[in-house]
Amino acid sequence: MIINNFFDKITKSISKKNVKFIVVTHILPDKYLFLKSLNKIGDVKGIIPKQTSIDKNSLKIIKKDFSVFNEITKESVKDKRKVINFLKPLVKNNKFIILDIGGYFSYTVNDIYMEFRNNFLGVVEDTENGHIKYEKIKDIKIPVFSVARSPLKHSEDILVAYSSVYSAENILRYRNETLVGKKVTVLGYGKIGEHTVRDLTAKRARVFVYDKDPKKLIQALAEGYNLISRRNFLKDSDIIFCVTGNKSLSEFDLNKIKKECYIFSITSSDDEFKFNKFKNFVKEKFDPIGITLIKGRGKIHLVNYGNSINFLHKAVIGNFIYLVQLEMILAINELILKKHHGGIFELKDLKRNEIAKIWLKYF
Repeated sequence: MIINNFFDKITKSISKKNVKFIVVTHILPDKYLFLKSLNKIGDVKGIIPKQTSIDKNSLKIIKKDFSVFNEITKESVKDKRKVINFLKPLVKNNKFIILDIGGYFSYTVNDIYMEFRNNFLGVVEDTENGHIKYEKIKDIKIPVFSVARSPLKHSEDILVAYSSVYSAENILRYRNETLVGKKVTVLGYGKIGEHTVRDLTAKRARVFVYDKDPKKLIQALAEGYNLISRRNFLKDSDIIFCVTGNKSLSEFDLNKIKKECYIFSITSSDDEFKFNKFKNFVKEKFDPIGITLIKGRGKIHLVNYGNSINFLHKAVIGNFIYLVQLEMILAINELILKKHHGGIFELKDLKRNEIAKIWLKYF
């Protein structure tokens, strides 16, 4: 009831429009109420689930009220014809908005615009990884409202790091190990990476930082953390946390790991890694979930097959998730009310303050 009232505080002020929504989303317990709130301002016509983050009970609940397209994947929406054929029967001649996670539609967004012209109002993107993908499009034809760098997302970033460290420790304890004393390298000292380093340090791991950006390395050093070279972290880490979303490791890198090493990711495998078929490794099942790659003295545990570790425990971050969800709703309203040229946009701080005040009132 509290969550409903929280969303209603904003959605009641937005009159329902004949606008269709195509939603890429994690299928987790917090999503149903968000989708119901979207239906109060438009019409959710299709849901594309992130395949690596589907909670079965949440999927059953969502399927009762919404059309879920399990067969539509990140790869299929890269195909111009496939994505247009998917959208046509859903949006018909109506205006529509895509809610994206991780830049699924960034590869074909201009093609979609050319096909649907004035009916395609734009995209609302949730993640930093997706933000970067849309930013790289040279001549983007449509507006993309991004919440990835919003101050309201900071709490989510903090808790994603916390939940990921929790999940990693849970896996280790299942295998009669702990983080204490382990040599852990964190790849990527960005918004989530810096909190991952802090939380691992609190667990008494021996933490080292690697980042391609020298400015990030200086920041990590100023905050009291140890730096490590690429050569040394591959040679000597007990655990590698990958928090870049940008192909941090390749199979060539795995060949340089000569000891037992756990690899945990905080994003999708296809974004974080550049792996092929592990032809040079003996492959075994990793218990409880994942794959173990063996070559010589090297034994690499790719936990959850390189996908987000925190989704093994539903990626719980509590009521903080509703801050970003409400910002996405207000971004949708911006796209409905105003005509924007192509480019990346963010919500004004005045609107963000309004969301923060409402959240504090209810939670």
